[in-house]
Amino acid sequence: MAKSSIFLVLVCFILLGLGKSEAQLAPALYVFGDSTVDAGNNNLIDSFAKSNYAPYGLDFPGGVTGRATNGHTMADSIAESLGLKFPPAFRLVNLQTYNGCQGFNYASSSAGILPQSGFKGTLSLGEQVGLFRKTVEEYLPRHLKNKDDLSSHLSKSIFFLVMGVNDYALNFLKKKNSGQPFDEDAAAQLLLVKFGNHLQELYMLGARKFVVFNIEAMGCLPVFVNQLKPKDSKCVDSLNSMVLKFNENLPSKLNALASSLSGSKFVVGKNYEHVLNLVENPNNYGLQVSSKACCALTPYGTCDGKRPPCKDRKSYVFFDAYHPTEAAYKILAQNCFNGVGACVPLNIQQLASI
Repeated sequence: MAKSSIFLVLVCFILLGLGKSEAQLAPALYVFGDSTVDAGNNNLIDSFAKSNYAPYGLDFPGGVTGRATNGHTMADSIAESLGLKFPPAFRLVNLQTYNGCQGFNYASSSAGILPQSGFKGTLSLGEQVGLFRKTVEEYLPRHLKNKDDLSSHLSKSIFFLVMGVNDYALNFLKKKNSGQPFDEDAAAQLLLVKFGNHLQELYMLGARKFVVFNIEAMGCLPVFVNQLKPKDSKCVDSLNSMVLKFNENLPSKLNALASSLSGSKFVVGKNYEHVLNLVENPNNYGLQVSSKACCALTPYGTCDGKRPPCKDRKSYVFFDAYHPTEAAYKILAQNCFNGVGACVPLNIQQLASI
């Protein structure tokens, strides 16, 4: 083995074992999802779905990264709470020279559970799992001593998934609006089956500790509120009802997986309830503006890079017409990490300690 390879193995062994900080609660955080947790995986593709320009990243150390918010995402905050570095965007990493052992971010803006739900060039959940397989089979073995260390690393790591809204917004909703036959219950069941299959794939690759977020209250996003202008509600109730078909059945799906996959633990993150509560009662969370985006918007609901955003970004729920601000993300991240009720049946700190 070359001296450089031996050195990299020793570095990761120290980080994962004897030299691990007491504040590090898990070996790694592996992130799968859409634009709410994308860390820049879409930056190098020719796609509308990317946020690698100002004012995105205005409050993030180092500035623009491809994160679709003004600062840290929810995944960033969780990594920080676990005592880990922010998982880098997998597509931006040179695997031949990189020696980090604290996880990767595979999330891709506009991606869905179904491959047909995202824009061209984005990574569907299946493709993200494929990149994780590459990580397990090609990258990690070069940096861990043996198969037992690899197994231990994966079984103690946290697997963080935020996915599903684009299957509705960029797929099912288009079919429904075009007049095509559409069964909301059948659509939700299709997503649950496909989602479950991908979770099983992750399990077979070594994952054991899962944090799975339900779909946010889609009808509360400014892009839909501005388009449909609900009269008797702050949100578009019909859109929220659509995603609830999925959300209401997600816990039972995860319970069934936990029963069949020995040693697995599943936590449900209540993203839907979080967004709904922030929009309906922002003052309860130290926020003020929930009806409009902080940044000046393009006709597509993304931030206009030629106009400045709001100054008091800590008082807004949404940064653009789709994505919350760092302040809103941090509320859910902190509550999920060590609070009660935002992540069930365990919070992430409890999950990491098992």
